[in-house]
Amino acid sequence: MARDTFYTAVDIGTDKVTSIMARIGTEGELKVLGTGVVTSQGMQKGRIENIDEVKEAVGASLEEAQRYIGDGAPTGVYTSVTGTHLSALNTKEVVDNPDDVGDITKKLLDRLLRGSFPDVGPNQEVLHVIPIGYHVDGMSGIRNPVGLHGNLVEVEAHVVMGESVALKNTVKVIEANKASVKSMVLHSLASAESTLTGDEREMGVVLVDIGAGTTDIVIYRQGQPWYSAVIPVGGSQLTRDLSVALKTPIYMTEEMKVKWGSVMPEMVASDEEVVIPSFQGQPKHALSRRVLCEPLHDRMLELIKLIVLKVRQSGLREFPTGGIVLTGGGAAMTGLPDLVLKTLGGQVRIAYPEGISGLPAQLRKPAFSAAVGLLLWGIKHQGETRSSLNGGRSIMGSKSWRWGLGSKKATAVR
Repeated sequence: MARDTFYTAVDIGTDKVTSIMARIGTEGELKVLGTGVVTSQGMQKGRIENIDEVKEAVGASLEEAQRYIGDGAPTGVYTSVTGTHLSALNTKEVVDNPDDVGDITKKLLDRLLRGSFPDVGPNQEVLHVIPIGYHVDGMSGIRNPVGLHGNLVEVEAHVVMGESVALKNTVKVIEANKASVKSMVLHSLASAESTLTGDEREMGVVLVDIGAGTTDIVIYRQGQPWYSAVIPVGGSQLTRDLSVALKTPIYMTEEMKVKWGSVMPEMVASDEEVVIPSFQGQPKHALSRRVLCEPLHDRMLELIKLIVLKVRQSGLREFPTGGIVLTGGGAAMTGLPDLVLKTLGGQVRIAYPEGISGLPAQLRKPAFSAAVGLLLWGIKHQGETRSSLNGGRSIMGSKSWRWGLGSKKATAVR
């Protein structure tokens, strides 16, 4: 098997590190060869706080995934990034197409995208520049203008940036394990690759990935990502709130949350009781399950309100036709679709990772949407070529641009 047939995804989260190794089969299908899921250490809300602990966790995850492949360091790792250090904006750039040229070329679009590259501060790096759509001589909604005849060409692009130190630390923990980074991908974009349908992207949809430390949001309009944001609240906050309410240790509280928790207490029988195990000399005791669920309801309701706030900050007055798609480990909370529907109305669904035939059962969970999406992102962008950008700063050093058809994107990668 040639080394360049391998694809490796590493999703570094607050509670776990997931590594997936795969290759392209003889019929073009993606085959998962190995997976490694280990407890994460040293991460807090998407930011590396103890680099040695994160290096160790990433190494253990990669080693576990590699057991079925044999020796050799993985190359071309696709890894996700999140955290409040990330920011996003939409840019517009216009270029005149000389009359003697006539047809719009890829070279002209490259010039256009270079112009849309924003000025960033000395401590920032650009992660993605994704064309949302093109306008040619006043005609809007054009996905791929290459080959069209036009004089005035405009592009609107979605740009994602992050703190250079945070992004470099992510590269460092991968390279410390004798692997190279092919591309860093915004966490919500990775999740979107494995969860959203083409119809949802076209109608407009809000994807919400609820992780342990952060909640990642991306809004699609007319097939393309149009807005993205990160909320520094996730499933671990629900566990901490419940731990304080019940006066139980975190590890025990997490087990109770998974086993008995619901964010819709009214859906729990009023007479149902659960037994709180003994710990540190405290005797076990019975507790109303509704009482246990109330802190979870309150915190999740606050998170839903924060999501609504982000949607409004995007400029939308209401949720798009495609509604809201929930994924990530926190989406597995019992009663969540009912609470979101009760609070927001509209279309609501829990999304599981798809797009890979024969995906192992242990990966068919919302918690692994980003990890699986990283593989799909890698396949989609495998043919991109490198080209330097003068004046453009990127953690990966150089950029490539893609002008895709349909729902394909353009992004900056190594």
